[in-house]
Amino acid sequence: METTSIAYIKEGNGLPIPVTVQVKWLPDGKIKPIMYWTPDNSCYEVKQVYESIKLAYLKERGEGIRYRVNAELTDIPDYDCSLYIKHETYLYLCDNKYCEKGFIDDRYSNVKKKYIPVILDIFPDGEYEIIYFWVDNNRYKVEKTIEVEPRGSFHAGGIGIWHKLDARLVNNDNDDNPSPNENVRRLAALFLELNKWFVAVA
Repeated sequence: METTSIAYIKEGNGLPIPVTVQVKWLPDGKIKPIMYWTPDNSCYEVKQVYESIKLAYLKERGEGIRYRVNAELTDIPDYDCSLYIKHETYLYLCDNKYCEKGFIDDRYSNVKKKYIPVILDIFPDGEYEIIYFWVDNNRYKVEKTIEVEPRGSFHAGGIGIWHKLDARLVNNDNDDNPSPNENVRRLAALFLELNKWFVAVA
């Protein structure tokens, strides 16, 4: 494993295995792992999170969080019980962005901010890609990330990481359009500020 890997799993005294992790980032700043992919492209669904612990890491890794999870191998063609794999492991996100700091100040009480849930894939090197987000109970699938840069929101206040996205309205349980004859798209601006995601509202 490269020393720069920040997303990995580890069982007992075994070696760390770099993984891509899909997480749901909730409006209160908590992060819930949903699934992860190992280097051989096997996909594991997280069935249960037993505990999450904030940790400090040596050298360049800073702070992060460790989850003890029960995960199950998914998408097994030609189901065979001998291939059924369900196991307990530790999942690590060793980066300051993912350490769930509960920092609260006046920026969080601004009526021009709407805090939203976001689903994103986190890669072993710490890069991430936004997959879905919700606004007013509507779920949007991100079709393209257009720009990402540090930026302040003059309308809502505060400084964070600004994401300009091309997104499409989809059903809550699949990626189809809610109205078959209508394709609702929007350009969205999402901010990651401290440990929460928000959109600015009028």
